[in-house]
Amino acid sequence: MASTIATLNRIEHELRDRFADFERGVLQDNIILCDSKSGVLLAFAGAMAIFCVDTFVTLQRGAPVRDVAREVPIGLFLVAALAFIVSCHFALTTVAPRIRRGKPDHIFWEAPVFSLSEDQYVAEMRQLDVSTGWSDKLRHLHMLAGICKTKFSRFRIAIKLAQAGFLVLVLAELGRVAH
Repeated sequence: MASTIATLNRIEHELRDRFADFERGVLQDNIILCDSKSGVLLAFAGAMAIFCVDTFVTLQRGAPVRDVAREVPIGLFLVAALAFIVSCHFALTTVAPRIRRGKPDHIFWEAPVFSLSEDQYVAEMRQLDVSTGWSDKLRHLHMLAGICKTKFSRFRIAIKLAQAGFLVLVLAELGRVAH
């Protein structure tokens, strides 16, 4: 009976470890996906901001005074540029490395244990009990989930601003062509 309980406890522990490893992989994949999408958005919004500013300056130089039909598209190019620049800001904050320090653990790359010499590190890790290791793993998962949530929240803002900027840019171009 005791060996059956021990076997069931071992299986339960292995299943929990597998779940934690799976969850870590899912969170890491989502963080990488968000960073990749944000990088693409950053490149697009940056290029569009430069285009809008360049077009704004070109049109501003050639705009006669009091020509409302030309001033509206000029203003729209400026609004679009602003939307793209703010989108770039949020895209940059999405891909910027996040260093979240929680309680000292044995997982985070800046944890004090990784500042030890190689031999001291090995000795420390050999003394690590299963319960502490499990708690460290769960804290790490919680940290990754927070990073993922923040990244997607900022990406969502960046994409909406880029969409608005693109819409205003199209309106500005239509106004410029109609003139």
